[in-house]
Amino acid sequence: MPNSSSSTSIPAIPTQKSGAEIYNSIMREIEPELTTDQIPLMKAKYKDETPEQKKARGKRYAKAMEEYERRYAAYLQEQDAKVRSFKIEAMHFIEDKAAESDQQKLLSIESSFNTH
Repeated sequence: MPNSSSSTSIPAIPTQKSGAEIYNSIMREIEPELTTDQIPLMKAKYKDETPEQKKARGKRYAKAMEEYERRYAAYLQEQDAKVRSFKIEAMHFIEDKAAESDQQKLLSIESSFNTH
């Protein structure tokens, strides 16, 4: 069954991000210190921290990584849904274009019968 809304334009391909972009976009909301641009600065930033502070920071980072894993899994599910939706829209677009072409051919044949 052709989808009339998809016959007007080619469906948009879902955007793809690099691994670092995905990681940073998620981690920035959870623990900005664990983004790829901040990790190299940690040694200098925390050079004078006590062992207790280091342990507390480690626990905070462990929780941040757990939250990252949860959000990353949700991100992957969302991306999978976008790709599946694109595939369906693309198939509808192709089907609609084929139906339009078939209709034009039938009209041409019908017209040729009417002129003879």
